[in-house]
Amino acid sequence: MKLDQAFFLRVALFLFLLWATTRLTDLFLWVFLAFTLAAAVEPVTAFFARRVGRGLGVSLTYLGLLAVVVLGVWVSAPVLVAQFQKLYIAVRELPMQDVIPGLSGAGQNVLDSVLGSLASGARTASSYLLRVVGNVADAALALVLAVMVSLEPHLVSRLASYLPGERWTEVLQTTWARMGLWARAQLAVALSFALLFGLWLTIIGTPTPWALAVLGGVLEVMPFVGGATIALLATLISLSKGLTVAGLVLVGYAAIALLQGKLLIPLIYGRILGYHPATVLLAIFVGGKLFGFLGIFLAVPGFILVASLYRFWFQRPREEPGVLEP
Repeated sequence: MKLDQAFFLRVALFLFLLWATTRLTDLFLWVFLAFTLAAAVEPVTAFFARRVGRGLGVSLTYLGLLAVVVLGVWVSAPVLVAQFQKLYIAVRELPMQDVIPGLSGAGQNVLDSVLGSLASGARTASSYLLRVVGNVADAALALVLAVMVSLEPHLVSRLASYLPGERWTEVLQTTWARMGLWARAQLAVALSFALLFGLWLTIIGTPTPWALAVLGGVLEVMPFVGGATIALLATLISLSKGLTVAGLVLVGYAAIALLQGKLLIPLIYGRILGYHPATVLLAIFVGGKLFGFLGIFLAVPGFILVASLYRFWFQRPREEPGVLEP
């Protein structure tokens, strides 16, 4: 291959972007979130664009998204704020020895450790939600960037032209499509878990049902693990209402987990993304260790990008054209 000045400039730009990524991790994650949001709403944007034009279609899409978010916050905020306050008190003051007579010594120490870990996890998820809401400037910039990405339908192809080597257009277009599929499917999983689990906890009389359900929906970015954590926390809190209610919490969670495990999770990670759920879980844990809670959320899009690169450059012959099926 003939190497020219443009090739070396692209390599230098690529290396600079890699270096900047390591130095500006938080900014990179917000940018990545903006691209993921744009990919997620692309079908709606394209639907409106075919009828009223790209500019107006993008405006309608994001105005509708903001309206749904604002309406949801306005309706749910009073209930959720009160329930989160009660949940915090319940986790800190849960009288385990009174609920489980005879528990002492090593058993009590283990239970205190488990309860402390669950409380810490719940506080972490809650504080992260508050921090995201508090970072209004970052969130607003990410939203503006997502709008700008949506306004340019050929942005992926243009970005590919600045990267060294060939076939970047195929890689980025495949990654873009899969990111959108994952984001929409993950939203469906989170909403279904939050609604089903919240309704079940409300029916059986668990304290602070919707605060637990919202936390469960947020933590469902970690399939099974996040939901199981909140289910165990809900079970411990429900012990104040009796062993029957606590047992019903586990029964309801088992039914929801079975539904997700047999239908939603295989559909998302197997048939839609083409990856084994265990591989995706590993990527989520790595993302959480490296970048915290936001890294957990963005681990799957990052994994999709890395997997697409691997498939194009190592598993498929160079001379074989085509695009991976998303």
